Amino acid sequence: MNPCVLVLAGLDPSGGAGLLADAEAVRAAGARPLCVATALTVQTSKRARRFETCDVQLVSETVQALLEEENVKAVKIGMIGSAEIALALEQILPNGLPRVVDPVLRATSGAALLHGPAEVYLRLAQGALLTPNLAEAEELGEGLLDRGPGAVLFKGGHSAGAFVVDRLVTKQGSEEFSAERIAGHKRGTGCRLASFIAGRLALSFGLTRSVVEARAYVRTYLSAP
Repeated sequence: MNPCVLVLAGLDPSGGAGLLADAEAVRAAGARPLCVATALTVQTSKRARRFETCDVQLVSETVQALLEEENVKAVKIGMIGSAEIALALEQILPNGLPRVVDPVLRATSGAALLHGPAEVYLRLAQGALLTPNLAEAEELGEGLLDRGPGAVLFKGGHSAGAFVVDRLVTKQGSEEFSAERIAGHKRGTGCRLASFIAGRLALSFGLTRSVVEARAYVRTYLSAP
């Protein structure tokens, strides 16, 4: 049975981000996605209009069933929508599985995508890889690695300059990955990056290698017409 990644995220019906993008990236990494919707969004390829969270009990029961009957080897958490769903996931997700947490706080337009404090993502990221962009890192606050995550990948895609620099920080130190910026814009790069990493971790790849290969995957996505 192929290694599976349990993906918890919002459903973007346009497919640009969220669960559909996650599933695409997990498959590209060589694993099988198991997708649980935490929120439904009114969203097009242009913008997110609003969202509603899914029933907490339904989310919990679905996650429990998948953990019991599928070959789950990693977990990826994206948009959770509410603090209530975050609490339910804290209680049900097992320790010991590689976990990648992409803190989805706001849409590109600035609209909030979380009912509750940003810190709920830190609780979900205890011992896990946290992958904030610059705005998310600022909203989550300083000293992220000292507040529980096993590693933090600071994504530099939203910064200015001719090069994009991502920084991976662990208890052992930090390393930077730099590449020339690709012109243009596509949605869902953060979803795809985190999900590809989770897919590689499910296959027992090391963290640094998973990050490097995920960055290459996203750059291919950005370069495609």
